[in-house]
Amino acid sequence: MYTVRTVASRLGCSTATVYTLIAAGRLRHYRIGTGRGAIRVTEEQLAEYLSGAEAGLLAPPPKARLKHLRL
Repeated sequence: MYTVRTVASRLGCSTATVYTLIAAGRLRHYRIGTGRGAIRVTEEQLAEYLSGAEAGLLAPPPKARLKHLRL
């Protein structure tokens, strides 16, 4: 199992990007421990993310809906 820092290193990005992918549900992960727990990503989860990113299978982020504007 990889730490967030290791995943960031393997992807060649920042840890903030990895946390964003996790928060968006695009990178599956485990939380180990009590409370919020430590985030861990398996090799299979990382490979799944990479295969989806390569094939363009990842859905684009939803558009923000601005409730205060009327079009």
